[in-house]
Amino acid sequence: MAAITLFTHLLILAYDHARAFRAFNWGDRGLERLRILKEFAGLKGAVLPAMTGSPIVPGEYLFVLLPWRLWGAAGVICLQIGLATLAAWLVARLAGRVSSWPQAPLVCGLAYAFLPQNLAFPHQLVTEAIVTPLCVVWLYALLAAIRGRTMGLFLLAGGCLGVAILTRPVVLLMLPACFALALACPGARPELRRPGLYVMAGVALAPFLAWVAIFTVQTGHPGYNSGSANLAWNLRSKVLITENANGIDPPADVKAMEAGIPLGRFLGEVRLHPVPFAKAFALDTATVFLRGNTTKITVDYLGIGRDSPGWRQSLIYASDARKEWIRQMADPVYLLEAAGSLLTGLFFVVCFAAMAVTGWRLVRGKMRLDSDRLFLTIVAGAWLLNVFLGAQMVDQSQGRLRNPAEAALILFVASLAWGLPAGLRQGRKGGIGPRALG
Repeated sequence: MAAITLFTHLLILAYDHARAFRAFNWGDRGLERLRILKEFAGLKGAVLPAMTGSPIVPGEYLFVLLPWRLWGAAGVICLQIGLATLAAWLVARLAGRVSSWPQAPLVCGLAYAFLPQNLAFPHQLVTEAIVTPLCVVWLYALLAAIRGRTMGLFLLAGGCLGVAILTRPVVLLMLPACFALALACPGARPELRRPGLYVMAGVALAPFLAWVAIFTVQTGHPGYNSGSANLAWNLRSKVLITENANGIDPPADVKAMEAGIPLGRFLGEVRLHPVPFAKAFALDTATVFLRGNTTKITVDYLGIGRDSPGWRQSLIYASDARKEWIRQMADPVYLLEAAGSLLTGLFFVVCFAAMAVTGWRLVRGKMRLDSDRLFLTIVAGAWLLNVFLGAQMVDQSQGRLRNPAEAALILFVASLAWGLPAGLRQGRKGGIGPRALG
């Protein structure tokens, strides 16, 4: 599994090199992130003011700074390829623990490794290239720690999740969601009486909370960055986009608050215009769970049709939207994305249906699962909630928001489709040591 993943990415790396790493800065906000990365790589002055004055959080550049200094874009991509390969290997190993199907490790590992996002992102300067593999390591270490009662693995899990949160703050929602779901499941409550999960959560929260404290003291106002990638900015942008698209003139105070608006102000606009915001809510939810994201390869990586901004407006809000849909039906990129979206939609229909049935039975105490499958289900449920909330917190949702969740969801579906019989699970149940981690 690891060899297949690594070989595939090395082939793509050869293409990167042949194209002078053209696609490296084509990810979301890639140009801005690359500019800031270069600034910090050559920084001569005080570091702290530069960090607090940056429009992005430290995790977006901190962990790729050394490979960039040593080998430039190739160094960053190699680091990200290594993380992607590790993640695919761990998905395969977890599949072997939660499924009785002999081919589950290979199928789940390949399904994860060859998702469009996981093929493209390691070759671009995007946060998912760091965050997504670390979330897979967190899941693997967490399940191993619960199974083996190993405090070192709880610390490892917390450290990985902490780096992920520092790089992409919305991942922080995973902690309260996981604890709430664990509390709701009778089979998981005994683990809440032990210190391991709390140690993991404390370690995971520490880097981000430390940075928020530093930022607040340095700037005089609470927050974690000085740019646009925060909730207040996104809420203002969502108001402007939604109201303009529906022929509503946004209020003057919203237009004036360029740094963003508070949640209460946003909810006030929602109450005034419920139908347009309900449309935006439905569109964002459908986008994050239904888009196939083949465009991450065709458009974002290969650059096909890249200079076509405003796809939402032309396809959703424009007066001639139907004509635009018909025109795009002849576009191979669109047809590929439509096929990918159909498969993605079917997958998430299965996910939500399975989660609803399984979750209800777990909460009612009518289903008993071993620790691996129980906490995999809890993490998968928390990811579904995280992705849903994340889609509503940004101005325009994208399918990429579900990328850190995809490994857990693939494994969750595999665990239900080919779950291990109780006797076999008892035979394989046991502690995990260094050999199992190797």
